[in-house]
Amino acid sequence: MAKRKMSTFERLNTGRMNRSQRRDLGRRVAASDPGLTIVHPGAGGIDVGNESHFVAVPSDRDANPVREFGCWTAALNEMANSRQIDSFNRE
Repeated sequence: MAKRKMSTFERLNTGRMNRSQRRDLGRRVAASDPGLTIVHPGAGGIDVGNESHFVAVPSDRDANPVREFGCWTAALNEMANSRQIDSFNRE
C-alpha cells in the first residue's frame, strides 16, 4: 500500500518541521500575499455535491460571488446561463 502524504497540520503536530520552517509557514499563511500567483483571473469554481452545487465567481463579476444551485436539470441550466466566466474548475 502506498504511503500517504502528511498534511501540514499533521507535520506541525508530529514535530517534523523545525522552528524556522514553522515560522516561515506561519508567515506565508498570515501574509496578505502568500506567494501564490493568479493564473486565470476570470476563472470560477464549482463544488459539485449530491444535493446541490456551489458556484463561485470573482467578486468583481457579481454582487453575490457564491451561489448554491440544485442538481436538477432546470437548476443546472440556470447555473450555466447565470454565470459570466471565462473558465471553471470543479471539485
